[in-house]
Amino acid sequence: MTNRHNKAEWAQTHDVPEQWQERDFVDNWVTRDDGRQDQRGPMIEAAVSAAPFPADMAVRALDVGAGYGLLSRRLLERFPNAQVTLQDVSEPMFAHARERLAEHAGRTTFINSDFSQRDWAAGLGGPFDFVMSAIAIHNMYNDDLIASIYKDICGLTAEGGMFANLDYAAQAGGVDTHVQWLKEAGFSAVDAEEINERTVLLKASK
Repeated sequence: MTNRHNKAEWAQTHDVPEQWQERDFVDNWVTRDDGRQDQRGPMIEAAVSAAPFPADMAVRALDVGAGYGLLSRRLLERFPNAQVTLQDVSEPMFAHARERLAEHAGRTTFINSDFSQRDWAAGLGGPFDFVMSAIAIHNMYNDDLIASIYKDICGLTAEGGMFANLDYAAQAGGVDTHVQWLKEAGFSAVDAEEINERTVLLKASK
């Protein structure tokens, strides 16, 4: 595999941009993103709706690259008995997530790790019934690394569970390539659903 995508400067080494550790930068980013909920909302709903479980199930879920908790909040609302582990590398993002998920505090766990590093999954626990991610993994811009992350996620997913990845797959290798990586990672069935002109929802079952 090759690194054939257009990478941001920081992605040359996969060092985490310092800006994601700066509260002012993150505050401004979250404010801007909040202003796009007319676009984000339907996509988030599609990702969470992919969870193939009854509403009263005590779903064990993992949110990869959770940011300020958009996916997690919707899943916690949809599944009132769910427990969600949020993974991210940015503590300022977690500060926003903790505030927004305060009413679900007894059902959330926050783990700071960097999925560009090979030990990122070591402290996450699991296995999880449902692993989800939104607009995060494509940021690695590296075929080998993305494929490795998918393999890690498969290892975190329980038998009979699912991984739902809402992302810009077309611009980071191509949808067919992502489907192949997920199958090579160990998922038994993979489906790709186009959400809009940029975004695809990859649904991988184990």
